[in-house]
Amino acid sequence: MAIPNFCAIITAAGSSSRFNNGSEVSVKKEYLKINDHTVLYNSVAPFLSIPNIKAIIITTPKDSKKECLVALEELGERCPIPLIFCDGGESRQESVKNALTMLKNLDLPIEYVAIHDGARCFVTPELIIRTLATAKVYGGCAPAVPVTSSIKEINQNGSIAKHLDRKTIYTVQTPQVFHFPEIFFAHQEAKEDKVYTDDTEIYSDFDLGVGVCVGETKNIKITYLDDIPNAKEQIKEYLAAKDQGEKKYFKDKEFRSYMNKIR
Repeated sequence: MAIPNFCAIITAAGSSSRFNNGSEVSVKKEYLKINDHTVLYNSVAPFLSIPNIKAIIITTPKDSKKECLVALEELGERCPIPLIFCDGGESRQESVKNALTMLKNLDLPIEYVAIHDGARCFVTPELIIRTLATAKVYGGCAPAVPVTSSIKEINQNGSIAKHLDRKTIYTVQTPQVFHFPEIFFAHQEAKEDKVYTDDTEIYSDFDLGVGVCVGETKNIKITYLDDIPNAKEQIKEYLAAKDQGEKKYFKDKEFRSYMNKIR
């Protein structure tokens, strides 16, 4: 299969609220490490092994590009393709829309865009290729895995309202791949008063086809503190290193200012 020209959007602009669980000190989960690299690094690196990728856009919270750059480790300086930061919005949908608009303005020679959660750090090149291949058939594609637990619909009183047939129910993952012109249009025209859970829902709202390919059970999304081994220790080390780095930066800044005055 000829792999089409494509770009990747990595969403990393969220607040990690569930991960921090109301803690006074908030650390983005994407900046912590798992398997010797940060979550963000592991979410980005597999895309670089796919032929015909033209650029990677990473959505970040405003004023956090420096932290994001540090989390990318050597990829931040040695990425073989353009690596671009984009300010996120108030919601995931708004963040993706911002990135798609930036991608449109770059006017790169691409057919498809892969949208991937920055917290899915176990993605593999094989899964990316499988999703791209299926998107070429349907126009859009998301990896999916069948649900193995019994599924129930719960009412407002907290009791079971409906027993759902799990044979037809799947959980979808990222990367989700779409033909670029259509996903750009869908995001521009999406209902502002509707909360979309993922990009397949936006794409489907405009009667655009979304196929599924076989997902991977290990392709989980880091969501809670327990998803990262020794997360609490890492958070302490991260905050200490950040504090030390900020103090050094401002000290150096003051020194540079002083030297400029006496020259």
